[in-house]
Amino acid sequence: MLRGLRRLNRFENRIFKIAKDGGKFVRLSQIGFSRKTKDNFRFPIYCLEIGTKSAVKNNPVGIVSGVHGLETIGVRVSLDFLEYLVSTKHKDFLPEVFKGDVGIVCLPVINPGGIAKNTRSNPNGVDLMRNSGVEATKAPFFFGGHRISSFLPYFRGSSLEPESRIINRFLNQYFFQNEKAIMPLLDIHSGFGKVDRVWWPFAFTHEPCKDEAIYKKMAKYLKEDKEHDQFIYETQSKSYTTHGDLWDRFYLEHKNLIEIKKIKAKFLPWTLEIGTWSDITKDPFKLKSKRGIFNPGKENKEEVIKYYRNFLRDFVRLSCINPSFWVK
Repeated sequence: MLRGLRRLNRFENRIFKIAKDGGKFVRLSQIGFSRKTKDNFRFPIYCLEIGTKSAVKNNPVGIVSGVHGLETIGVRVSLDFLEYLVSTKHKDFLPEVFKGDVGIVCLPVINPGGIAKNTRSNPNGVDLMRNSGVEATKAPFFFGGHRISSFLPYFRGSSLEPESRIINRFLNQYFFQNEKAIMPLLDIHSGFGKVDRVWWPFAFTHEPCKDEAIYKKMAKYLKEDKEHDQFIYETQSKSYTTHGDLWDRFYLEHKNLIEIKKIKAKFLPWTLEIGTWSDITKDPFKLKSKRGIFNPGKENKEEVIKYYRNFLRDFVRLSCINPSFWVK
């Protein structure tokens, strides 16, 4: 656990430095705490706002990472992107943020207890991406989520965990109050497949979501940049189905909100699944490591992390395009 705590401490120091380096354009808050450990310790969970306050309110884009404690490459990718963005040397990288056209809100480490304990689950043994309560029409046994025991991976839990509730609070604060913006959110994961995938809802069913046409249009827009055309863009259910996907739940919650309030806003959660299995052929010994299949090899880790800067930049820019372009 000591190594995990050191890793978590490095991440937190980077979060604090982003807040300091960003000056008036960055605001840091503690949005809640993790599930208690067996020693009754709770880890703080931080939220970063990047951009003007009005842009964060009127045109937010979300970034979430660290949902699974073993998938630390996602945390590194999100922190690297934010560090690069707020650096005084790179003000021309994403000028829309500093002009007030778009605001970024980020939960860079949503499962600090999992990172500290070096586990996929939170300190309660719950896999947060099996925790939403949404029932799949047909999910693979065990891997798709179960309620057998918290000592086994992919355990669903019996109710929303504190980390899942924090994501819900985060969405209500920054996204669900908006009445007209197109609001993409990217959740960064790793450890499935040899190629990178960009998923949209649903994970619980093969039926298309109501915004399927917008998702496909955005995917086509991103693929037109040759730098991003190597990703596979599709619904998650084309790869596998699961019970309890958080983004299925929150996407459906927002759809219900739209119907009640009669608003035009679009909340569009995506998942970037970084395909780290390709490294196994180069280094089969990664299979012996608990974190091996979820993270790139040490020899090219920094190169891999920097590779995603431009993708995250262009993802944020999706929200800067006139909403009528996506919905017409």
